[in-house]
Amino acid sequence: MIDCKNRMRLLSGLTLALAFLLAAMVPAHAAQRAAVLPFEMHIELQMDGLSLYGLPPKPKKAEAERLELVREELVKMLESRGAYDIVDLSEHASDIKRAAPFSYCDGCEVEFGKRVNADVTMLGVVQKASEMMLNVAIYVRDVETGKLAKSMLVSIMQNDDTGWLRAVRHMVKNRLAPESETK
Repeated sequence: MIDCKNRMRLLSGLTLALAFLLAAMVPAHAAQRAAVLPFEMHIELQMDGLSLYGLPPKPKKAEAERLELVREELVKMLESRGAYDIVDLSEHASDIKRAAPFSYCDGCEVEFGKRVNADVTMLGVVQKASEMMLNVAIYVRDVETGKLAKSMLVSIMQNDDTGWLRAVRHMVKNRLAPESETK
């Protein structure tokens, strides 16, 4: 026969076991699927605003490489924090390149998000006002509604890998995927 003290121990042990069982049965919150598009660059029109051939200025070779670098860093940080499941866009790379720039079309990137069954799209834009004054922005758009879910911008005065990476890391850590929101 079980006395009152042992009955309480048994009851608390069963309650604890039941709590662990229920916790194991509850599915973890699934991270949103994110289609992270290539970063784009806008160069403010200087002087007459045209290159030698009458075309808008293009990023320098080092800046074009940095656009890829900061996208890779964004993806790496989001994956390591578990904030988003990053969707592979490699199959659509040529279509994405043809459709870019997305920053002028107010949400047309959502179509690519739908193609890859993403929940959100992420678009990074670097705006260059001068050699040393830049803005780095990230726009998160809800694929289902097409509405802008988040936008963030950091101004930097360092047109090199260090400055661009610092801007992206700051936005991820403080706005896009703070530690408290990760898995």
